Amino acid sequence: MQGGDAAAALDAHPDRPPEPDTVIGADLPGSAGLVSTPLPRGGAAWLRSALTGGQSSLTLGLLFDGVASYVFLSAAARDLGPYRFAMVSVLWVVLFLIGNGLFIPVEQELSRSIAARAVRGSGWASLVRRVTVASGAVLAVAIGTGILARGHLADSLFRGDQTFVWLLLGGLVGVWLMFVLRGVLSGERRFHAYGLMFVADATAKALPGVGLLWWGALRPSSYGLVVAGSAYAGIVVAYACLRWRRAQGSASTSDVLTPDPEAPDVAPPWGRLSSSMGFLLLTSFLSALAINIGTVAIEVTGTRVDADKAGIFLSGLVIARIPLFLFQAIQAIVLPRLSLLAARGDLGGFRSDLRRLYAAMGTTTVVATLGAAALGPLAVRVLFGEEFALLGARDMALLTLSSLLMTVALTLNQAQIALHHQRQTGWPWGVATAAFLAIVTTNGRDVFLRVELGMVAAGAVAALIVTILVQRELRHPDHLRSDTPAL
Repeated sequence: MQGGDAAAALDAHPDRPPEPDTVIGADLPGSAGLVSTPLPRGGAAWLRSALTGGQSSLTLGLLFDGVASYVFLSAAARDLGPYRFAMVSVLWVVLFLIGNGLFIPVEQELSRSIAARAVRGSGWASLVRRVTVASGAVLAVAIGTGILARGHLADSLFRGDQTFVWLLLGGLVGVWLMFVLRGVLSGERRFHAYGLMFVADATAKALPGVGLLWWGALRPSSYGLVVAGSAYAGIVVAYACLRWRRAQGSASTSDVLTPDPEAPDVAPPWGRLSSSMGFLLLTSFLSALAINIGTVAIEVTGTRVDADKAGIFLSGLVIARIPLFLFQAIQAIVLPRLSLLAARGDLGGFRSDLRRLYAAMGTTTVVATLGAAALGPLAVRVLFGEEFALLGARDMALLTLSSLLMTVALTLNQAQIALHHQRQTGWPWGVATAAFLAIVTTNGRDVFLRVELGMVAAGAVAALIVTILVQRELRHPDHLRSDTPAL
């Protein structure tokens, strides 16, 4: 079966995978960025392929962004102290929670649908426009709600300071634009520009943070402005790189997908667009809520005696999530392979890669949890200062364990999406959030311990449920598949 026949068969029968030896779209116009040779089987071969395809730039950008985040948060904590740093930490977490929760689906939908359109020989300008309009409407609702509720938000989260509400809303616009651009870059396989976005964003956080510490700003709003504005630096740099690369053409970069102005470009129906993004939005928001609710819970449920504990808690959480940055870099290389294996119908290869992921995630979880218990308190003291040294070995171990359990669940969510099973990705995170709330509201007076136990429970519940769902899908792919095809 040729690439064009395979693509047509897939459109006609979305529940039936293509023939195992077929790489869809290898001979179609605009499909130069798709793999047209057998996939490398070994891990070393796959890594070599990734390093020559631009994904190494993305990995380095992610790592750079992670280091810069620690530099910025450390500078802010040392300058402000625990009480005032708590406001910055809550802004950081809430912006991540709402921004990622609302707009990660934008990147996911653009990425998979641009690649699918390239396979079919279609353009994708209309797709980008409609996804931008649809997500812009979501942004408008979020900003309108925030403006109307700014007094309540300020009182609940920012100790009555409405400046932080406006910073939050301004930051949301930047996060929205960033995810639209990330979707285009990912879909067109422009990983060098994608990595530069992370580097620019990171630089716009780290340098002002260190400068404010040196200056002795002592104003939470100054650091809040950096949190809200860093995304814009990444957007400008990555967009300039995208325009320049498109102007240069793809002759020297064979794996990049370039839109053909002569190709047919049919806008996706609004109904299919809203349905597809709706499932991804639900999963994204619920997972972001479960992952980031801990810091917000301490700020909201703590007493006045606990007023500085949100900042202290975030300092420990930042250290506990060091393995996440390393594992995200691995995901950037490995997870696209799962999608390609699923598209080829190679469930044997899919299962094999999934087993390797299980082994890697299990080993990382054990080693990182033990390492956090041994070295975490010292790392908090060194990075943030003695004022933040209230977290012990138990706290750091539980925070690290919870973070990695949630990473396991997120990774397996990507496997579900690769198998076209988006409808089953969201509800496990709702159950996980319910488990968190049950633990936090019924477990003792120690605010740190109950939040940490709640986060571990949430991570364990999400990982367990998603693991069961993925295994069921792999055992009965045709019977259980609820396909949400690319647009």
